[in-house]
Amino acid sequence: MKDHAYYPSWRNLSKYGQYLSYFGEYIRYNDWNSLAASLKLVLFNKPPGKSWQATSAMGRFRIRKGTTDFQFINYAYERRVRNYLKEQVDAKAVGSFIDIGACIGEYDVWLAGQGVPCIAFEPVNYKAVEENLRLNQLEGKVKLYAAGLGSRREKVNFVVMGTVTGSSHMDRDHKDGGNIPIERLDDLVPQLGVNLQERIIVKLDVEGMETEVLEGARNFIRDTPDLRIIFERYEGDNTVNDKLSSIADFEFTRIDHYNYLATKKATA
Repeated sequence: MKDHAYYPSWRNLSKYGQYLSYFGEYIRYNDWNSLAASLKLVLFNKPPGKSWQATSAMGRFRIRKGTTDFQFINYAYERRVRNYLKEQVDAKAVGSFIDIGACIGEYDVWLAGQGVPCIAFEPVNYKAVEENLRLNQLEGKVKLYAAGLGSRREKVNFVVMGTVTGSSHMDRDHKDGGNIPIERLDDLVPQLGVNLQERIIVKLDVEGMETEVLEGARNFIRDTPDLRIIFERYEGDNTVNDKLSSIADFEFTRIDHYNYLATKKATA
């Protein structure tokens, strides 16, 4: 099921409306390279063979050849998540945004450009995030960590999908050990500079490592009264819901087919 989000196909007739909204966004910004790459992916399941710079509603980005970066920068990708965040920003309700698994930094570029304090964790595509922040003159506006988050401090390797470089998973069994640091969020809170009494929105996209990240963030979750966490949930999988509920009292609402919102309930 999850692969459908990454690998669109002309055979999937139910997605045609979504494809058209993607194409419309590319046309709106005269992004013909991304439009061509999107058509190539839908028709032939092949990534682009060149790199380019593209502008979207999210900002300006470098699209790396051989990747689906052009998908992530399109506002129609996770549109309902972005609409929710836009509502929060327009209402001036966001104290800080924490992006755990930042991919190429599309959310951080977009939100930091609107003045939202952002913290991003990205162990694999760190350089891509760094470059996109630079393209948008947002260096220093986002605290960027070249690390993953988990339940304990360690060093690991990551297995990266060949085309969808925003998707990877941890490999603890590599014969040569690891060279990518994993930190506990609870250990880093003092240096993040966030006000735990303000509304904090966390976007959690860590390809199956969600419960480990949450285990290493127990104190942060308990100490943040106005906390909202956006996470991916697939049919029949309640592991993230159960983990969050074991730490604090949350209400869960569905944003779109894959993404859910966990809102921490106020204590009496």
